[in-house]
Amino acid sequence: MNETTVICGYISVSAAIRGGKRRIDRIILDTERYNRVMRSKYHYNEKKQYAALKSCGVEIDFLSADEFLVFTKGDTAGGIAAEVGERIFCRPEKLLCNKKGYILVVDGIEDPYNFGYVLRTLYAAGADGVILPQRNFFVSSDIVIRSSAGASEYLEIATAEDLGDAVALASAAGYTIAATAKSENSVSVYEANLSRPLCLILGGEKRGISRNVLDKADITISIPYPRSCNYSLSASAAANILAFQIGSIIAPPDDAVSLADDNCLGNT
Repeated sequence: MNETTVICGYISVSAAIRGGKRRIDRIILDTERYNRVMRSKYHYNEKKQYAALKSCGVEIDFLSADEFLVFTKGDTAGGIAAEVGERIFCRPEKLLCNKKGYILVVDGIEDPYNFGYVLRTLYAAGADGVILPQRNFFVSSDIVIRSSAGASEYLEIATAEDLGDAVALASAAGYTIAATAKSENSVSVYEANLSRPLCLILGGEKRGISRNVLDKADITISIPYPRSCNYSLSASAAANILAFQIGSIIAPPDDAVSLADDNCLGNT
């Protein structure tokens, strides 16, 4: 099925092109904004963005300001949007071929913004890949890409019909399985032995981690709170702490794409 979706803004469009994880059908520019920028003596960054988009080899269409707003459903998007295909995922086995990998299983995160924030953190913290349930929030691709600042397009992401089976595969491949859970047996993330190859399971603050996934963990880790609280951190806040604590032990891959480098596009 050749379904298409619209993504908005330069960061999202450039990430989709550079990431190479989906088909890019065409780039759409707001003609009036484009002409205004190109006539200006300033707007250097926007001019660089237009130049990068023109050089990437994707068809570019120009729409009037009103047509552009209709196309993007009211999002001005900095005058830049694209029509793209569905996100392409790999199989868990591909991620597990990395014998020194740091991968994450994300289970129970229901909000697409929160989901995007988590992926943004995981990429920055050096994760090699993520395994998701087949039902995931890439049906809201534009929200996920924008809230992740494009990181969702760079990460290697696999989907699994049954996350429990995927975790079992990771265990069989020699990965230590660590799950985030508060229990009597949980170990502080600051004291746990977390080295590669590692599969870290993150759960949402409402649903948490499914029992058939949690039962396969070798170790459960938690974040110690300095004071007693009757609530959990949001999934994105917990991911920040966990991923960067582990990332301080596990160096990021050498081929990581810098999210700050958004003025040039790689091969499509």
